[in-house]
Formats: sequence, C-alpha cells, structure tokens
Amino acid sequence: MHRRVGVLLFTAGWGANHFSTLLVVYRKALGLSPAELGILFGAYALGLVPGLMLAGRASDKWGRRALVMPASVLAIVASAVLAFGTQGFTVLLVGRLLFGMGMGAVMSPGSVWVQELSPPGLGPRRATLALSAGFGLGPLVSGLIAELAPSPMVLPYVAHGVVMVAALHGVRVVPETASGVSPRGEAREASGLPPARVRLRDMGVLVELLPVAPWAFGLAAVTLAILPGLMRPLVSRPVLFSAFVILTTLSTGVFVQRFVKRVGRRGDLLGLGAGALGVLLAAHAVAIASPALVFVVAVLVGAGYGLVMTTGLAEVGARVPPQARGSAVGLYYVLTYLGFALPFIHATLAKRWGDAPTLRGSAVAAFVCLIVRAIVESRSRAVAPAS
Repeated sequence: MHRRVGVLLFTAGWGANHFSTLLVVYRKALGLSPAELGILFGAYALGLVPGLMLAGRASDKWGRRALVMPASVLAIVASAVLAFGTQGFTVLLVGRLLFGMGMGAVMSPGSVWVQELSPPGLGPRRATLALSAGFGLGPLVSGLIAELAPSPMVLPYVAHGVVMVAALHGVRVVPETASGVSPRGEAREASGLPPARVRLRDMGVLVELLPVAPWAFGLAAVTLAILPGLMRPLVSRPVLFSAFVILTTLSTGVFVQRFVKRVGRRGDLLGLGAGALGVLLAAHAVAIASPALVFVVAVLVGAGYGLVMTTGLAEVGARVPPQARGSAVGLYYVLTYLGFALPFIHATLAKRWGDAPTLRGSAVAAFVCLIVRAIVESRSRAVAPAS
C-alpha cells in the first residue's frame, strides 16, 4: 500500500518542480526578470509553510487520509491555474501559491503515511525517494513536452493533471495509519500527555537541525533555478539543458540516500560539505562560462540535497513520538523549504556584486552553517549518554 501513496507523492513532486524547467520558457516568452522568476520560484515555498504546518498537526489529530485527499485536489486545481500562465506574472504567482499550499498538505502527512506503512527504518528513504523521483523526472518530462510539443506553457500542466488524477484514484483504498485517532479527533500518548505537550518536549531535534535544514533545497536551488538562467545564452536548447541539469541534481539526491544508514547522524554534515563545494564550483562555472561544468555542480549539490534531507527526516522519525510526528515532519519541511528563497536573494545581491561573487558568498555561508551544525551535533552526542 505504501507504493500507492508513494506514487501520489511522486506526482505531487512532479508538479512542484517541473515549473523549474519552465522558468526558461517564461523568461523568454513573457520577458520576466531574474528577480520576478526568483519570486515565482520562492512563492511556492511561501504557500508551503501554512500547508506543511497546519496539515502536519491536523493529520496527527484527524488522520493522514483526511488531509492528503483534499490537498491533492487543491494541487490539481493549482496546476490548472498555472496552465493559464500565458496571461502573465499574476496568474503564475497565484498558481504557485496555491500549488505550494496543496503540496505542503500532501507532503507532510503523505510522507508520514508512507513511513507508517513501511517497515521500521525504510520509511524516510521511501518518502524522500518518491518525492525526489518526482522532483527529478517531472522537469525532464515537462522539458521534453515544452521543447518538442506545441503550447509549451500549457501542455506540461495538462499532462501532470491527468497523471495526478490517476494517482489520487489509486490512494482511495489505502488504510489510515495514524495511531490513536478517535472519532472526536483527539489523540493521546500512552502516557496521557496531549499531543501539543509531546511536540513541545520533542522539538529540540528541529532546533539542532536548523543550521543545516534550509540548505537541503537551498543547495538544489542553485541548479534548479540559478544556473540554468545564467547559462541560457550559452546553450542551443536551454529548456532541455535545464531539464537534464535538474534531473542530474535530483537523481544524485536519490542515489545517495542508500548511504544514509552507513554514515548515520553525520550524513547532513557530509551532505552540506559536498553541497558547499558544489556552490563554490558553481561560481567558477559562471566565471569561466562553462555549461558543461554545471553538471558536476549538479552532482555535488544533488548529493548535498539527498543527504541533508534524508538524514533530517530520519532524525525526526527516530526522536519524535508517533503522536507528534506529523507536526514535526511538517515543521522540518518548512525549515528545508526556506532554502527556496536563495534564488531571489541571489538575484538581488548579484545586481551589486555579480553572479560569481554572490555564489562564492553563498558557499561561505554554507560552510559557516556546517561548522555550527558540527558543534551542535557534537554537544548533542555528549549530552545524550548523560541523559
């Protein structure tokens, strides 16, 4: 049954990320500026915040199905709105906000749903794998449609809507897994503590992950939204170039997830280190105008994304009790999606500093966060035996 929910997460991830490939199309067809494209890219994350936070808590109370089904419908409606993006920036902005809200309310309870349908230890990887596959393959499919078929700003959304309707239909038979959900919507831990107090007691793991979590998508955003636009004048097929760069990034993110168990709790440190090197290499690729080097960058930041995301989910799953897990996963995703602000920040700062120096600054910031996280993680290990 976890596969049916995984397919829905896959299609939701497709809809969330194929917009990245189409940014090149919008830049050319609608004449949008880098700052406007950064706003559209980040607007999705802005919509995610209420979806993730409210849906995670609500799914702990009322169940995963009660949130995932209607949220999927909202995502399909948002995809339909985006199909009218030829009307301009405002329509695209509304569509992105709506899809973010729907995606947030699918992602958090949906990820927990997959984890609860899976054997212990496999859930975080399965959830991240389903989302990452959608994030990676969606842009490739939509990029091919936009490059080879008519109506490049319409047909990608039509194709996605059809597939997501089919995935939603398949989830109808999946059983509810939320523990302790009563007809009145009240969930209590075996100890008798109400969920709110359980959450307050266990949110320390999110504080520990704060220095590194935003870099999960912050690293990926370098090749999802920043580099494809900068390399557009240097390649003959910018849409396909963007699609394959994104595919490389997120395929690497999927591949490295199999090593998370081996590296353990330090996986996020390894991931942020690799990603920071990738951002530094991205600055060099821009400085020497090398589209080929972007694919090496994609491997490094993709590895960073996969390790940071999966290690964080595993930490939350291991240290937060089931009654509060939906809320905790939702809040963790909120932290990771803060990284979606990076393209807008980059576009703003690059006006004064230039693209390559701004990317170097981002790499320095990532290394600083790596040091902070290493200190926090070391202290956490020292305190754990004593407690």
